[in-house]
Amino acid sequence: MNYSLRYGRFRALLRQIREEAGLSQTVLAQRLGKAQTFVSKTELGERRIDFLETLDFCAACGVPVEQFMERLKKSAPTDPKTKTAKRQSPRKMDRDGRLTKR
Repeated sequence: MNYSLRYGRFRALLRQIREEAGLSQTVLAQRLGKAQTFVSKTELGERRIDFLETLDFCAACGVPVEQFMERLKKSAPTDPKTKTAKRQSPRKMDRDGRLTKR
């Protein structure tokens, strides 16, 4: 799927808070009452996550949603007029949501 760089930063931050909480995808999925593939596909961009799921994700990682939103805001480009190009959803990404070489 094609997603914006902004959504890539969102997904990267989801992954980052999970890792900072010391949670594997499996443990987080158990806390959410979901399959491990839910977490994996969400982090990879194969599945979009809605606002309520984002709240659950943050709570399961022990991160207040306000803190998550602030961190997401800080990761945005400083120039709001900068156009973001669409790109292919990666199978593997770095912490900034960029495609990494295999």
